[in-house]
Amino acid sequence: MIKVAICDDDNLFAHQLENIILNTCDKESIKVDTEIYLSGFTLEKGILTSQKFDLIYLDIQMENGDGISAAKNIRKMDDNVIIIFVSSYDRYMMELFRLDVFAFIKKPVEPDSFSKTFLEANQKICSKNFFFTFKYRNQEFKIPCKDILYYESRGRQISIHEKSGEVHVFNGKLSDVEKNLEKWKIPFLRIHQSYLVNYFLIRSRTKSEVILINGTILSISEDRQKKFGIDYGKMLRGEINV
Repeated sequence: MIKVAICDDDNLFAHQLENIILNTCDKESIKVDTEIYLSGFTLEKGILTSQKFDLIYLDIQMENGDGISAAKNIRKMDDNVIIIFVSSYDRYMMELFRLDVFAFIKKPVEPDSFSKTFLEANQKICSKNFFFTFKYRNQEFKIPCKDILYYESRGRQISIHEKSGEVHVFNGKLSDVEKNLEKWKIPFLRIHQSYLVNYFLIRSRTKSEVILINGTILSISEDRQKKFGIDYGKMLRGEINV
């Protein structure tokens, strides 16, 4: 799930942006949580008191805390959050570059163009390093999710297969792993009772199997073929639209 903040002192406009984001995420099967702020001050306060966002939309000129000042203060608290300015004013472009702003969208907003930029931002969020942690024999391990080809379940043991060929084993249930991965940013798709596959590391697929980037072929169970086809197709369209 990605967390998105929308900061604009025009409440109606902020909700319009929120609706575009929710509709886009619904079409592309992206899990999202949105929060609206009506001033830069309240957004800063929210982040200062433990709110964490992946993506922030900021208006530049607001009555209580302008977007430029808010972005400067947010950057001091979070270097990684993606910031997109949505404003009628474009004379601040040089300042925006200094703040490592992902994009500038000029009002009035065109929904299709806005959705395209949102999907680009989501793709960048998904490409960041997130780690899967597990314990085995009193040791705690940490593996970058982007390096995991797939999880394989056999009985009560789960094997993690990495791109490098290395395999790690721990005790657990694949359904619990799947549930935990849902809140992260790299999509893993359940193709079988025994397999959970990294979408980004699928080279190709047929109706009944996927071929991973290292040549590994995994079967898609008959009862999961329809759902996998729908989810895979939505994700693929999201990449093509970027």
